[in-house]
Amino acid sequence: MSPEHLSVLEKLQLTNESLEIWWDSPPADFPGWRDDLLARAPDVVTRRRWAAQFDRFLVPHAPERSLVRGVTTNPSLVANSILGSPSWWGREIHRQATQQQDFDPDSLFSLVCQEVIASAANAMMPLWQHSDGQYGWVSAQLDPRNMFDVALMTDEALQLAKRSPNVMIKVPGTFEGYQVIRQLVSRGISINNTMSYTVAQFVECARAVEEGLAIARRAGNRNDRWRAVVTDMIGRYGGQGNLVRDAAAHGVELGPLDVRWAEVAVVKRIAQIFRARPYPVKMLLSSLETEDPDAPTDMVSMHLQQTAGANIVYTCKPSFVEAIMRRELDLVDFDPDAIDEPVPKAVHDRLVRVPYFRQAIQPDGIPPEQFAEHSAFVATHAEVNRNTARLLEFIRHRVAELPARH
Repeated sequence: MSPEHLSVLEKLQLTNESLEIWWDSPPADFPGWRDDLLARAPDVVTRRRWAAQFDRFLVPHAPERSLVRGVTTNPSLVANSILGSPSWWGREIHRQATQQQDFDPDSLFSLVCQEVIASAANAMMPLWQHSDGQYGWVSAQLDPRNMFDVALMTDEALQLAKRSPNVMIKVPGTFEGYQVIRQLVSRGISINNTMSYTVAQFVECARAVEEGLAIARRAGNRNDRWRAVVTDMIGRYGGQGNLVRDAAAHGVELGPLDVRWAEVAVVKRIAQIFRARPYPVKMLLSSLETEDPDAPTDMVSMHLQQTAGANIVYTCKPSFVEAIMRRELDLVDFDPDAIDEPVPKAVHDRLVRVPYFRQAIQPDGIPPEQFAEHSAFVATHAEVNRNTARLLEFIRHRVAELPARH
């Protein structure tokens, strides 16, 4: 296929044969989102081009032509998916509730979330089978209310892993989370370490994975069809953390592009570490963003353009895919060596004056016991809890509509 017919993400994938594109939402949401975007295309020519790209985007039933190789979910995405189809899920909640002895909203919450995961895993199974377990994974995040309880997280992880062989457990980057990762890996369960923002968390994840694999080998357990990824929530490090505030407190003025460079710098440093010593875990980027069209830069998305060529996974939320599609004519090509290009010296000199940045870029910049105190972690945790509460409230309303049992 000629380059002019390729999508932005297809061009990105060409920079490294091991690079992967994932979909950051339940697969069931894709058809409706795709059709809505095509209906809002600016003209007929664009609509036809986009339609052709979508025919190669998320096609798990035809793995040989699917650009997307995996799926990530989280409580916020699951909540948005369910709340976006209240009629259908209202009936499903009624069905689930009538099969229980008691109307317990928390139990229903778990069951409903598991149904979303099971549906996603079923949709991606052809790709998983076609690739012999290399692709077609679905990340299922643990209940955020339990992220400091090893026993509860482990129990939930084991239940989720039973839903389908292509379910990957999404474990938070807390001190307790790394204990869970060690246990899961030792049992041959695939993991995605999420809510990570610092180099120290990536190093700790790699250590936990290696220790889990060592336990498995000693026990004679095989880790067939197993994978581990560690997620850098790249857009949240600068967007939701204290980077700008900490910089101002130390007399450093950072603009929007400086913030982007800080986010990219963390990824470049992790890529260096992982290349120097190949770990059995792959970096995954989430919370990807595009640049303001009025920003003083010719880049459309520094998150993509400054990390191109790396052996990493990009999980793309629907809004991000739409944003880069609408600006695809401005993003003609990618530099396959971009990941190795250093941050501009003037920018780097400003950033290293900020403790928040130095803490993130150093392998020992923050001890594991303090991971959950990182400001970006705190902000993300609060957001996820709010969306969990929204879904619980929806379930409670549906349960309240059921006739009383006698």
